[in-house]
Amino acid sequence: MAFFKKSKDLPQLTKENMLMYKRVWNTYIADKWRWLILAVVLMLIAASFDALLVRQLKPIFDEVFIDKNRDVLGVIGLTILGLYFLKGVFTYSQVVVMTKLSVQVIADMQRDIFKRLIRMDDAFFHEHSTGEIITRFTSDVAIVKEAVLNSPTTFVKDSASVVFLVILMFFQSLEMACVVFFVFPLGVYPVVLCGRKMRKKTKRNQEATEGFFNQLTQDFKGIRIVKSYCTENSEFDALDRTIVKMNKLSFAMACLHALQSPLMEFFGGIAMATTLGYGGYQIMQGNMSPGNFMVFLLAIVAAYKPMKNVAGLHMRMQMGVASMQRLFSMLDIKPEIVDVPDAKELVVPEGKIEIENVSFSYDGEHPVLTDVSVTAEAGQTIALVGHSGSGKSTLISFLPRFYDPQKGRILIDGQDISQVTLESLRRHTAYVSQEVVLFNDTIRNNIRYGSPDATDGQVIEAAKAAAADGFIRQMENGYDTMLGEQGGGLSGGQRQMISIARAMLKNAPILLLDEATSALDSKSEKIVQDSLEVLMKGRTSIVIAHRLSTIVNADRIYVFNEGKIVDSGTHEELLSRDGIYAQLYKIQFMKQG
Repeated sequence: MAFFKKSKDLPQLTKENMLMYKRVWNTYIADKWRWLILAVVLMLIAASFDALLVRQLKPIFDEVFIDKNRDVLGVIGLTILGLYFLKGVFTYSQVVVMTKLSVQVIADMQRDIFKRLIRMDDAFFHEHSTGEIITRFTSDVAIVKEAVLNSPTTFVKDSASVVFLVILMFFQSLEMACVVFFVFPLGVYPVVLCGRKMRKKTKRNQEATEGFFNQLTQDFKGIRIVKSYCTENSEFDALDRTIVKMNKLSFAMACLHALQSPLMEFFGGIAMATTLGYGGYQIMQGNMSPGNFMVFLLAIVAAYKPMKNVAGLHMRMQMGVASMQRLFSMLDIKPEIVDVPDAKELVVPEGKIEIENVSFSYDGEHPVLTDVSVTAEAGQTIALVGHSGSGKSTLISFLPRFYDPQKGRILIDGQDISQVTLESLRRHTAYVSQEVVLFNDTIRNNIRYGSPDATDGQVIEAAKAAAADGFIRQMENGYDTMLGEQGGGLSGGQRQMISIARAMLKNAPILLLDEATSALDSKSEKIVQDSLEVLMKGRTSIVIAHRLSTIVNADRIYVFNEGKIVDSGTHEELLSRDGIYAQLYKIQFMKQG
C-alpha cells in the first residue's frame, strides 16, 4: 500500500502534475466561484490605484515643478493620501474575501481526509504513524491552498526588481531616500496594536489547534474502539465542530493580519506626500532637477507591486505539487475491508462461532496462522493460550474484521461474516483489550461511548456491574470527572474497569477479550476478573489469557504454537496430557509460589 512518495527533488510541473492542480480546482474551488469572482474584482480595483497614483505625477511635473504653482502642491498631496486610503480599503477587502475562500478550501480538504482515514483498515494505521498522518491535515493542506490560490498572482523576478529600484532611489537622492525610510517606521505603532490583538487570537487558536490534534490522535490510536462501537459518524461530527471553531479563529486572525498591510501602505502614502513636499521645495530652490525627482517617484511607485509578489511563483507551485501527491495518495486509497455488494445485516439469535481453516500472513511471506479452526458454541467461553507471537491476537482480530483471513472463513450462527455489513457485525461484538482506550472526556461519556442513547441510570448500572461505581463516586466530580489522555489520573485497574463497563453497556452477544488483565497487579486483577465473569455470563466469549489461572473454568482451551493449534480441551484434560499447556501452567504456578 503506497502512501507517500519520497524524492530528493521537487517534482517538475509536467502535464500530469498540472492535472492535479485541475483536480484541486474542480473539487474544492469551482463551487466557490462567487467568492473567487468577488476577490478578483476587488483585486483589479485595488490594482487600478497604482495607475491613478502614477497619473498624479503629470500635474506635479507640469504645474509644480515647471509653473511653480504652490497651491496645487497641497491639493495633489491630499489627493494621493486619499487614493492610498481607498486602495487600502479595497486591498483589505480583497484579502478578507480570499481568506474566506481559503479557509473553506482547507476545511473541505480536512473533512475529506478525515472521512477517508476514519474508515481505513487496521493495516493502514500499523503502517503509518499518527504524526505522519496528521501533518497532512496541516502543512500539506496549507501548501496546496497557497499554491492553488496565491501562486498564480506572484512572480519570482519581482525580488530582483525591488533590489534595483531601491538602489536607484538612493542614487537619485540620498536625502529623499532617507526621508522615505524615516517616515515608514511611523506605521509601526498601529501594527503593534494589531499585534496585541493578534497574540490573544493566536493563543485561542493554538488551544483550538491543540484540541484538534488531541482528537485526531485519540481517534487514530483508538481506531479499533471506534470501529467496534460503530462511531465513525459521531467522531466525524465532533471533529467537524472543532474545524468550524478553528476556521472562525483563523478568519479573525487573517483579518487582523490583512489590516497591517493597508496601514503600512497608508503610511507609505504619507512618505510619498512628504517626499513630494521636500522634493518640490528642493526643486524650487534649484537644488534638484525635475527629471531626477520624477525618476525617484516612479521608482517608489514601481517598487510597490513587485514587493508584494516576492514570494515566488515557481517554488510555491513545486511545493504544491509535492503536497498534492501526498494528499491524493491518501484520498485515493480505498479500504480493503468493505461491505460486499448486497451485504446483509448480521442476525445473532444464539451466538455460535465457527472459525474454519483460516490462514493469514501480514507480509505475504511469513505465515502468522496456518489452517486454524476454532468452534465456540452459544454461550460458551473459549480460551486461546500460547507463547507470545503464536497468532492468538491475530485470530481474535478476524471477528470484528479488523483483518480478513487470506484463507478459510468465519461463521456466526451459520452466517459468513464476510457477507454481512461491517456495522451490524461490529454492533454484535464487544472488544476489550489490555491496551485500554479512554478518551479525553468525562467518565460518564467514556462508558456511554458507542451507546449514545443510554440513560444515566444504565451507565451507572454498567459501572456497578464492572465494580467501577465505588471508585468513580469517590472522585471529586464523580461520573462527570474529566479524564486526561488515555485515562490519565486513573490506575490500570480503574481504566480497565471503565472499559469493561463500556462493553457491558453495549450489551453485545459476542465478547472478545484480548489479555484484558495481563497488565494488572494481583489485587486489581481479582477485581477486574470478577467484573469480566459478570460480563461473560450469557455471552459467547473468546478470551486470550496471559495468566492461565483466569481461564481454568473455560469451556474449551485452544493451545497455539507457531501459528497452529497443537492441542485443545478443558483445563483438566490439558494438564493430564503434560503438553505445552501443562508446561506453561507449571511455570506460572512456580512463579506464583
